[in-house]
Order: sequence, then structure tokens, then C-alpha cells
Amino acid sequence: MSLVATRLTLRAGQRTLIDALDLALGPREILGVLGPNGAGKSTLLAVLAGLAAPARGEVLLDGQPVATLPPLTRAQHIGLLPQGDDGAFFGRVADFVALGHYPFGGAPPDLGPYLAQWELVDLAERPLATLSGGERQRARLAQLALQGTRILLLDEPLTHLDPAHQARLLAWARSEAGSGKSVALTLHDPNWAACHCDRLLYLYGDGRWRTGPPADLLTPAALEALYGPGTAALWRRAGVGEPV
Repeated sequence: MSLVATRLTLRAGQRTLIDALDLALGPREILGVLGPNGAGKSTLLAVLAGLAAPARGEVLLDGQPVATLPPLTRAQHIGLLPQGDDGAFFGRVADFVALGHYPFGGAPPDLGPYLAQWELVDLAERPLATLSGGERQRARLAQLALQGTRILLLDEPLTHLDPAHQARLLAWARSEAGSGKSVALTLHDPNWAACHCDRLLYLYGDGRWRTGPPADLLTPAALEALYGPGTAALWRRAGVGEPV
């Protein structure tokens, strides 16, 4: 299964965020999307998921325009973890996780493995609204894991997670990619990108973009061009760019 963007142009008002982007998400790959606030990272994932329309260009899922697919069909193939909850959910954690199976109809499978994977077994009967930010994020990840799509789009998935759960999330993303799935995620920390991403996409917020392997893009000069002067030293790693 392939997700391909051709000549994709995204705008916010009169400002061009991304101009003429060609991008293909390949199986067994993690693509890291980096850029300053407002550069279009979330907008890009929404467009790739078929939830927003580009100014120009199109997104194809196995050759079919994503925009023409019924919502349930898209949800059977593309899973999106947005930055935050758009609406209140008043049910239990278990009910919330079970919604991941909704696109496929029928009763959901056993939730036990998904709850256990994200350390939610003891929280399953709690109202979702009573959970902390990190616990809610883990519930959202369990829901996405249950959805089980071949393409995973994760928008700032590390939000609210402590370092241990950040590492667990990224290990899960690597496992999903290793099983043949395509994973794209937005990040703010190039260290995590260096450790876990196969390819990077830099968005500058003014139409420009750049893509390539971490070894080419995670350099002091490239990071300062992306984030501004003085920022590269915060993320230098031995073996990536210049030595620490």
C-alpha cells in the first residue's frame, strides 16, 4: 500500500506553507517531519489523511485520490493521531479505545493486549476525562493501535509522555514499520529523529522544504537553517553531524 503526494501546495491564508511537495511514504519506513511552529506539519498530515484539501496537487492512496474515498474507507487504511482531542468523550477508557475498530464494523476484538501494551489495564473502567494528559495520550495510542491501519500518521505523538513512554512509543513505531507499515510523525527533538527515523522532511514555513536521510539533514548548519541561529548546539549527537 502506498501513499503518494504529488506537487502538493499548502497555504494558510495568503501564506504558502509548502510549495510543490512530492512525497511518497514507503513501507518499512519512518519519516520524521520537522520544522518550526506554524511551518505546516499538522496541516500536511491532515491533507495526507484526506481531512483537509491542498491548495494544489493531490494525495493518492494506491493510485486513488484520497479526497474521493469515503471516510470509512480512508479510516480502514490511514490512521491519524492528531495533536489533541477535538471533542469531549464522557465514556470509559475501554470504550474510547474500542472506537479504533469502528471503521471496520462489528464487535471489536479483545482489548486486553492493547490496554496492556499502553499500561491502561488498571485505567480501563475510569472515565477518560479523569485521566492525566499522558494517560489520555496513551489511550489515544491504544485506539490507533487497535485501528491497525497500514499507514500511520502521528502528529506530535510524544506530547504529554514522560521519557520512558516516549521511548516506548518510538519503539512501537519502529515495530510497526518493521512489519511493513508506513509511518510518518512530526517531532520537535532532532535527537529522537536521529535515533528512530529513516528519512526526514524539513518544512521551513515559507514554501521551502527539504528531504533526505538523517545523516545529511541533522547537521549544525541544516538545523540552524531550519530553526534559527544558536539552536543546533541543543541537539548535536555523536555520530550525527559534528561530534559532541
